[in-house]
Amino acid sequence: LADGMGVSGDYAASCETCAHFWLLHVVSRWEEFQDVCRRSDSPTIVADKFPFKAYFEGGDGEASGKKKKPKLFPSKSSVEADQAIAHECYGKLKEMFQEIEECRPFELLESQKDRLNYLMTKQAKIVAMTCTYAAMKRKDFAKLALQFDSVVMEESAQVLDIETLIPMQLQRADAPDGGVARRLKRCVLIGDHNQLPPVVKNLALRQSSNLEQSLFTRLIRLGTPYIELNAQGRSRPSIASLYNWQYQSLGDLPSVSEAEFALGNPGFKFDYQFINVEDYNQQGEYSPSPHFIQNLGEAEYAVTLYQHMRLLGYPASKITILTTYNGQKALLRDVVEKRCAYYPLFGRPAKIETVDRYQGQQNDFVILSLVRTKAVGHIRDVRRLVVALSRARLGLFILGRRENFAKCLELKPTFDKLLQRPSDLHIVPGETCAGFTREAQAQCKAEATTMDALTRGVVEKVQAWEAQRNNNKA
Repeated sequence: LADGMGVSGDYAASCETCAHFWLLHVVSRWEEFQDVCRRSDSPTIVADKFPFKAYFEGGDGEASGKKKKPKLFPSKSSVEADQAIAHECYGKLKEMFQEIEECRPFELLESQKDRLNYLMTKQAKIVAMTCTYAAMKRKDFAKLALQFDSVVMEESAQVLDIETLIPMQLQRADAPDGGVARRLKRCVLIGDHNQLPPVVKNLALRQSSNLEQSLFTRLIRLGTPYIELNAQGRSRPSIASLYNWQYQSLGDLPSVSEAEFALGNPGFKFDYQFINVEDYNQQGEYSPSPHFIQNLGEAEYAVTLYQHMRLLGYPASKITILTTYNGQKALLRDVVEKRCAYYPLFGRPAKIETVDRYQGQQNDFVILSLVRTKAVGHIRDVRRLVVALSRARLGLFILGRRENFAKCLELKPTFDKLLQRPSDLHIVPGETCAGFTREAQAQCKAEATTMDALTRGVVEKVQAWEAQRNNNKA
């Protein structure tokens, strides 16, 4: 722009020099041009005197070897039309220099923290953080004079009362410049009180003081009007039927009956199954240390089932292994590390996690280990059961002791459905993920299998693959 105006100097060196250039040369010449146009009656005055004509026409196209741009002002246009073109061009220049001015603070602010604070308070439309971070940095936000109109809290049924209130208090109570201090107009709480509540480790506070009750749940119990979603779009309708009895009228979106949901799961007869796991080496659940519950039989079965799925062509990223106890999670990770992690046919699954930590996440296929054989355990809490069953989109395999959970009254609606299907894993021989087209409701020839048979099948396929690899090397 400076070259086209015949101005010398390194005005593009910084945002500050650009601002000087705008005031000294662009604005002043535009005002002179406007004054000349008002005092002249010539029909070509705009085209003759417009100071930024060279910039918008692109200079001498022939000399630079580029295609020459058309003239900015048509030869037979009126003064009014030329003025409209001139104002449009000036508007573009003004917009360009405004964008440069917005970048100027980044030349003055030296640290990354100061730059991020500037972006957050001056330019950001949405600021995202956890409630814990809001509590930790509340004084900093107040010092920065952060202002906002709305607060949206996701998973608010899992947030403590006090943690829900803190984000509403991030604005200063007094406005230093005399403006509006707290301008919060609305607070939107999004959550599910039928799933797990906030985690309170102190048993007395949790039970006696009811501290685990979130503000979201409290408002619902008090009768505050709320909107409840009446359709889910995550799981197959058959999987959703295992937990939708906990909701008033939870239906299914049309999308969960189309595309991948319309097909069955390659190699498996059922999209969900409860698989009865008997004692392994004459042992069910055990505790190597207090409250650290493990079940080796279920861990071995879960990992063998994962290996079988990988050999059928299921991506590891689409398989998650869940359990209800930290001890079992540690055991599952140990077994996976020894049998799968460094083997190219298997690798690690997407996640091995507890149900509580996996709330809010999902995956296509979930293998769930219930662990307990002597008592139902804390899966008796229906909210935890809902979380566990609602993580899978396409396939759910639940490993547990049938007689232990079938008699639990709290879980009866779910286990009545689960136990309508066989308790032995039913596989469809010959099916793989490659070129799979069987519809979910189509009949197929399936056969029941045991953990020993499944393990032998995995070992045979691995041995065949290794033999083929060795032949290729030879």
